[in-house]
Amino acid sequence: MVFIDHTNAPVPNGHRTRGLGRAAVGFAACALVLAATVAPAIAASHSKTPVPDKPVKLSVLSPHNGDRAGQDGAGFIVDLSLTARDRRANTLLSPEAGYKPFFNNPTAASFHAGPNEAAPGLVVMLSTTPNIPGTPLLGPRTNLAGLFQVNGVTAQRGLIQIRNAWHIGRVGFGSGRATLTAYAIVGTAPALVPKTPAAGGLLLISNVAKVPFTIDTPMTAPSSGPAR
Repeated sequence: MVFIDHTNAPVPNGHRTRGLGRAAVGFAACALVLAATVAPAIAASHSKTPVPDKPVKLSVLSPHNGDRAGQDGAGFIVDLSLTARDRRANTLLSPEAGYKPFFNNPTAASFHAGPNEAAPGLVVMLSTTPNIPGTPLLGPRTNLAGLFQVNGVTAQRGLIQIRNAWHIGRVGFGSGRATLTAYAIVGTAPALVPKTPAAGGLLLISNVAKVPFTIDTPMTAPSSGPAR
């Protein structure tokens, strides 16, 4: 996998959320797929049995728990996968739901904090993300999925897998102890994520992954310019 870092590319400040039709497809598909998990989950809440897994498994391939990532506040990779747990869940990661192969060029209008054009339901947050007025960076609840440059599709034993990778090429997302939080929802993810999925009415299709790690501290203070 090749990562391209355009360190001088500007990040657009404005972007209108697209994909209303995509969201309709996602909700319709999820209504069918989640039917197999919602009812058992309700029953489990009364019987105290384990709640069934979400139909999609999100795995964080990088960073790992406890990693010291990058050098001088940059130069590290966030690599995720979304895998359907059964064939019914393939619908949630299908082209009809908006998932597709896509190189998100840092010079393109699609490259910005917010939802990912190739993986619309993906939510990715870093606890160290700063709040910079006049930019899309709005603090730790900023959805960073739209900054993932490499988005691919594959299949394992007939089950769709989506791979999403982000090369952080320059300082700008904080340093020190950090927590990466990632999950996927039905429809298009928000640019500013609510404190909890339930609080924002977001319907999860995957588990919620949290990875504590450390971003290497830069030798000098970062500039206030855009980061990627």
